[in-house]
Amino acid sequence: MKKLSFCILLALTVLAGCSIKIVPDNVSNGIVNVKDNSITLSRDTTVVTVAPVDSDMINYNLESMVASFSVEIQNNGDKEISFENESFVLIDSDKRQYYSLTPDKIRQMLAKDSYYLLPYPYVGFYYLEDYELAAYKNSTNSNLPYYFEIRPQDIYTKALPAEVIIPNSKIRGLVYFNVDIATLSSFRINMYSKGASKSSEPAFVFPYKVVK
Repeated sequence: MKKLSFCILLALTVLAGCSIKIVPDNVSNGIVNVKDNSITLSRDTTVVTVAPVDSDMINYNLESMVASFSVEIQNNGDKEISFENESFVLIDSDKRQYYSLTPDKIRQMLAKDSYYLLPYPYVGFYYLEDYELAAYKNSTNSNLPYYFEIRPQDIYTKALPAEVIIPNSKIRGLVYFNVDIATLSSFRINMYSKGASKSSEPAFVFPYKVVK
């Protein structure tokens, strides 16, 4: 009988016992959607919605944890607006800061032997044939999310586009942070306009707490 390595078994045990929920903290002048735990804030003619992604603990076989958040930015004005990757900073309850990751940076973090590492949720493969068998079985079952197949290109296609937002239009995508949310009690996501000093007040602040 084939055996999983000790490291994989240990990771399975730790992850299986970890259940968290990311919910909005005290939000003033904002709209909270309890269905997806999103927060919508408005300032001038810009409307921004941030929501934790169910798969934000997906690590795509990365060497460290990467959390992702869905961000939608709507421009209701008559002038172009701009944001950039550096516009997003996550601050945790211990005042540690985490700048958002570019898709290129995440790609660099990808491990080489991805078949043998541990993708979310809690599935480890020690042998290549185990991976192939699991992928085949899962692809034939429409009731299960297809977690087994690793698609690094999704990191790019799903990322928030770094482009100018023209009047009366919006963009949407994922913003990534190199942080293990399960270790936090709370955090906030600060959002700055393009080129704005991080010493100034953020344009938007999205506070969340982690319920364990």
